[in-house]
Amino acid sequence: MEQVSKLNEAFHDFTQASKSLELYYEKLSTRVQYLTEELEKKNFQLKNAVLELGESKDYLQTVLQSIGEVIIVLDQEKKITMVNKAAEMLCRIDARDVRGMLFSDLDIRLMNTSSGTVMTVQGKKSEIIFSQSEVTDPKGTIRGYVVLIKDITRIKDLERQNERNQRLISMGEMAAKIVHEIRSPLCSIELFSNMLSKDLEGSKHSEMANGISSGIKSLNNILTNMLFFAKPQKPSFNQVRLSDALNDSIKILAPLIEVRGIKISTLINEEIIHGDSELLKQVFMNIILNACQAMVSEGSLEVVMGSEGGFATVSVIDQGEGIEPDIIEKIFDPFFSTKDKGTGLGLAIAHKIMQSHGGFIKAYRNDDTGSTFCASFPKINKTESEEIQETLYEKAGK
Repeated sequence: MEQVSKLNEAFHDFTQASKSLELYYEKLSTRVQYLTEELEKKNFQLKNAVLELGESKDYLQTVLQSIGEVIIVLDQEKKITMVNKAAEMLCRIDARDVRGMLFSDLDIRLMNTSSGTVMTVQGKKSEIIFSQSEVTDPKGTIRGYVVLIKDITRIKDLERQNERNQRLISMGEMAAKIVHEIRSPLCSIELFSNMLSKDLEGSKHSEMANGISSGIKSLNNILTNMLFFAKPQKPSFNQVRLSDALNDSIKILAPLIEVRGIKISTLINEEIIHGDSELLKQVFMNIILNACQAMVSEGSLEVVMGSEGGFATVSVIDQGEGIEPDIIEKIFDPFFSTKDKGTGLGLAIAHKIMQSHGGFIKAYRNDDTGSTFCASFPKINKTESEEIQETLYEKAGK
């Protein structure tokens, strides 16, 4: 009996333990199910967070790539981790090639001048605003750097052009008044000198009288140039092939070029613009003549046509001593000349003519030797240019 009682007690304990285990298993299953659901929720949230992070990163990349200013991101060691498209264009680099390079190893030279910072890349100079900022975490630890570069070359050119225009307007008004005051008595002097020359013809004083007449003609020529500068002719616009005006100018100056022993080479295209052919010849002749006078003797002169932005360009490159940086902004001012016998009106008149055509002239000192004068003319649209080309070729065929 005692054994049966113990056996029943054991079965009872086992049954109770089984019920407790079954209850615990049910609670555990419920807990596992809850945790599984929570894990699925967290996985879903994490997946969405990763997607959102990826979209945010892509959006940030798109924004950075579309910004017009140069952005270069560096790590703590100042190695490049990211560059945008503007950086690739201005710095002439490929993002895939420079990633991981030190910023200091880039082929970029920065130089501070009195007018700002100048960046030189593969020989091309640009005026820029340069800044480098630290990237720090909430604790103040430096995580990297961001280099920002803004190209302000065009803005600086416009500022200089505006200042030059203001000076030219003032000087033009003064020149008009001077011409008016001098021309009247000069006409009288010229009349009397011609009369005197006739009266002294054949005498020993005849050459002196002729010298007076020659001097008056020279003065009159200077006054004519001054008057042209003060009140330039209004262009008669037509479709002009730049190469025609350029070749005509070179032919007129050919004897001078040959006498000086200068070799001239040309690289031209068939660009067509709206302009006044005769006035354009005057621009080219003034620029080429200035380049020839800058070379003492012999040397080479290059005339190159090209394109930059929406402008057709004509560059005249000489092998002279080069323009000094401190006078480069004065050479287009009237009456400013580095030559002993120069009037200082040739380049000023050329600048005026370029303005009337909606263009401009830039001058700069070459890195090796000599100077370059670049005349830029607004382009006409491609369709119109093609139509004009066909018309010109038809006329040439006839």
